[in-house]
Amino acid sequence: MITTIVLAAGEASRMGQPKQLMQLDGKSLVQRAVQTAQTVSDEIIVVTGAYADQIQENLSSEKVHFVHNPQWQTGMGSSIRAGIQQIMSVTPLPNAIIVMLCDQPLASPSLLEQLVTAYRHLGKTLVASVYHNTAGVPALFGEALFPELLQLDGRAGAKSIITRYASQIASVDFPEGIYDVDTPNDFARIKERLKGL
Repeated sequence: MITTIVLAAGEASRMGQPKQLMQLDGKSLVQRAVQTAQTVSDEIIVVTGAYADQIQENLSSEKVHFVHNPQWQTGMGSSIRAGIQQIMSVTPLPNAIIVMLCDQPLASPSLLEQLVTAYRHLGKTLVASVYHNTAGVPALFGEALFPELLQLDGRAGAKSIITRYASQIASVDFPEGIYDVDTPNDFARIKERLKGL
């Protein structure tokens, strides 16, 4: 059983508007992330913060659970923790969780399938995406790592755990991971990139 946490809590101050709701090929970025996650997930949790009402409305037709992080301003770690707390409050627990962002629109169903396949066939508790000589999200965490995810503070995202276990992880190449959406220029670059795919 796989649960995916989609992080969508930020204010997107550099973008000047809620980037979670920006449209790419007729879908919002958060909707694209959710629909990508649906290909491998038994359950999807969307963690909201700054634009909770708008995001819930945008995803009203999707089968997801929402968790609001009232501490979203403290950083990504608190949003991951909020999602994990929700997962730990119900049974049965999933075997693994995937953490993904809504501002990496080039993350594909194929990438998530590769994460799950590596987890199932290599026996690793952590499978991370690799891009630009670094390992990061989307990443899959086995149940043994749930307690560590629960201990994340606001500033430390999943990257801190990935770094701690760097010598033990399995990795999946995700060269498109260098494209994320933080500024209007980033968004324009991704639209151009999509034209070439």
